[in-house]
Amino acid sequence: FKMTDYCSKCGEKLKEDALFCANCGEKVPNKQNRFSNKHILIILIIFVILAIFLSATFLLNQTQTVKVDNVEFEIPADYVSEPLRTDVNYDGNVKSSAMGWSNKDNYIEIGVTRTPGKGINSQKVAEDLGGTPTKMYGYTGYYLEYENEGYAFVFGIKDEVCMVYVSNYDVFDDIKVVGAV
Repeated sequence: FKMTDYCSKCGEKLKEDALFCANCGEKVPNKQNRFSNKHILIILIIFVILAIFLSATFLLNQTQTVKVDNVEFEIPADYVSEPLRTDVNYDGNVKSSAMGWSNKDNYIEIGVTRTPGKGINSQKVAEDLGGTPTKMYGYTGYYLEYENEGYAFVFGIKDEVCMVYVSNYDVFDDIKVVGAV
C-alpha cells in the first residue's frame, strides 16, 4: 500500500517518483533524503544518550558479594581485599573473623564473632560495646564514632555479632547486609 502524494503548492496529485509537479512545476521534496538526514540524526542522538545512560547505570551499580564467617555482605565492586585476614578461635568457644577492603578513597572492615554451637546473645554483646542505639541495614544495633579514625555499626544476626567499620561515614550507604548463611 502506497500513500498518494500531492503538491505542496497547488494540491495537484503527483505521479509516482515525480521530481516536479506536472501542474505548477513546483519541485517535489526528496522524501528519502529528508528521512535520511533528519531522522537518522535523531535516532543516532537517542542511541548515544541511551548507551551513555546504560553504561553509567551498569558501572555505578556494580557490587561484589563478600562473606565474613557465616554472614554475606554486598560492597562496591571497586573495593579490593586487603591481604590481612584475621581469624581467631578462643578455646573452641568463640570464633572471630575480620576482613578489610579498600578503594582509592575509603576503607571497609567487617568483623563477625560467634560462639559455635553454644549460641550467643548477639544483641547483648553489641550493647556491651557501647555506642548510640541505631537502626541500619534493617537491624537494631549501636553506632560508634572513633575520633578522626572512622565509624562503626555493631549489630546481631542470629548468634553472630557483626561490626561494620568504615573510614568515611558515607560508605555505610554503599554496604548491604545480605544476611547469615
